[in-house]
Amino acid sequence: MRRSLRYALSFLACFPALAGAQGFGIYEQGTCAMGRAGTGVAAPCADGSAIFFNPAGLAGLKGGRATIGVTLIDVQGAFTDDIFQQKTNLDDPLIPVPQVYVAYGVTPKLGVGVGLFAPYGLQTRWPLAFDGRFAGYDNVLRSVYVQPTVAYQVTPWLSLGGGLDIVFGTVELNQRLDLAQAPVPSTLVPVPPGSPPVVFGQFGIAPGTDFADAHLEATKTTVTAHWGGIIKVSDKLSIGGRYLMHAKFDYSGTAQFSQVLTGLVIPADITVGTFTIPAGTPVDALLAAPVTSGGLDLFNTVLTNQAVTTQITNPEQVILGLAYKPRKDWTLFADYQFTRWGKRFYTLNINFANPVLNRVLQERYQNTNGFRFAGEWAKDAKWTLRGGYLYHQGAAPATTVTPLLPEGDRNEFTGGFTVKLSPGFSADVAYQYIKQNDRRGRTREPLFNQAATTALNNGLYNFHAHLFGVSLGYAF
Repeated sequence: MRRSLRYALSFLACFPALAGAQGFGIYEQGTCAMGRAGTGVAAPCADGSAIFFNPAGLAGLKGGRATIGVTLIDVQGAFTDDIFQQKTNLDDPLIPVPQVYVAYGVTPKLGVGVGLFAPYGLQTRWPLAFDGRFAGYDNVLRSVYVQPTVAYQVTPWLSLGGGLDIVFGTVELNQRLDLAQAPVPSTLVPVPPGSPPVVFGQFGIAPGTDFADAHLEATKTTVTAHWGGIIKVSDKLSIGGRYLMHAKFDYSGTAQFSQVLTGLVIPADITVGTFTIPAGTPVDALLAAPVTSGGLDLFNTVLTNQAVTTQITNPEQVILGLAYKPRKDWTLFADYQFTRWGKRFYTLNINFANPVLNRVLQERYQNTNGFRFAGEWAKDAKWTLRGGYLYHQGAAPATTVTPLLPEGDRNEFTGGFTVKLSPGFSADVAYQYIKQNDRRGRTREPLFNQAATTALNNGLYNFHAHLFGVSLGYAF
């Protein structure tokens, strides 16, 4: 029976993968910056979004800025399996990601502000007919950062800034369990010590037989920090850098299970030990029957509401960049981004209240590099136009590309504009297209702590997305 308990953990095999947010790392935290491919660490937009893109950008701010905006993410993706070439499309909703910034220049050198943004998060939703439902069919991760910030112009050529981030983390996972992969209790079918358990598929249960639905929710609040600096080399050239610290979440939540009826019956008498299960017995009743009468009693013992904990870390970001003005009305930008996944999302421990259920997952995420280039043209006092291109690597190795995060290397193209509506009000609009390289991956997680290998990959994921940003700013 101890071996069968481990099946209750299999639904969690994909839970930590939600944090693998390079593919869904939401860098579009300001409409102005989104239009120029997220560049600007050396010269942030004058809308208060420097709180995210480089806190040092608040130094020297004249008056105040208040900006509220939203990025709408329209995700399009699919999985095509190797054997039947059947294509299953993602069923994601239009995902809104809000941003709010308020900043004020207290003195000619001192600037302060507070921002709300979400640099890590995702949502993936697949139809229940998809084989990937056994890894996760409706999953959400949210990490909302609230950052009070202060910046100071140390010298005419050096500005520094930083702030504390209060981070509110939420994760939700929904998954189906496959009876064909569920182990038969060793009390009914003994196996030698160290050997894998016998599974129901060996008794004729077809793969893809849903028998339970698993739902998990967990929340955690943590604190981290963010700082940056800008060096003004000349009136034409500036250099900037920023560092967003990692955020560690000790998640604590509850796993809930509900029975999904299979409608199957036992085709012939089965004798197991001292028990005989007669032909015609409903499989669903057998799964709920006590072990003492030959049943499994899964929904009163194993698949009951249980406390679960795990630790997930949002990785740190390091960004370096240049801003150059070849002419008074033109600015060119180039940024480099390093995200440290390697030591933050490599091995993960999942712990139940009952230690027998504990599991160690090998995710093996890799550090990633990103490159951003953009140009901005101040056409006149009313209109500013901008556009850009960026490329960044995927963090997941070939062995951990799953339905929760089928990510890979990406090329992205952006464009946008600012229009001054009145002396105090302005509006920003931006569009971004994401084209991800097709990538092989899997729909199932390995069972019983088996190693994840590329041999588990059974199809091809493709992905692209359209992002729309809009914001309204007020200068006071």
